[in-house]
Amino acid sequence: MFRTHLIFSFFICLLIINSFNIQNKTIFVIIMLIASSLPDIDSYKSKVGRKIKPISFLINLFFRHRGIFHSPFLLILISMVIIIIKIEIAAAFFIGYLSHLVLDSLTPEGVMFFYPFSKKRTKGFIRTGSLWENIFFFILIILCYIQFLLVN
Repeated sequence: MFRTHLIFSFFICLLIINSFNIQNKTIFVIIMLIASSLPDIDSYKSKVGRKIKPISFLINLFFRHRGIFHSPFLLILISMVIIIIKIEIAAAFFIGYLSHLVLDSLTPEGVMFFYPFSKKRTKGFIRTGSLWENIFFFILIILCYIQFLLVN
């Protein structure tokens, strides 16, 4: 779910933000959060896809949900382009986007980590919107709170 992707990305951000010399922490966090929801642009039914339905519909038509937009291949390509602008932005984008792929790999639908070279999926057991995802979400909220207290 959208909210789980956001809170997971935020948790990762809290864990790493002080480990690097980041000039603008607010921008770093915002980019991570946006990137963590971006892979679902390939589904016009997703929170992101509904905001730009015509574009999302076309992406879904040509690439299908959990295809290239849910693969490190596209992530690496986009990150290489963003590095030209600024490495800090590319790092935030990379980590946020990757956090989405990691969470989606925990679902039965899984993720093709080696797409387009292999269609083998890494799968888990947590169904989207299930009790387990909700439990995971609330655990992440608690962990974010604890981590926030430790950082500040």
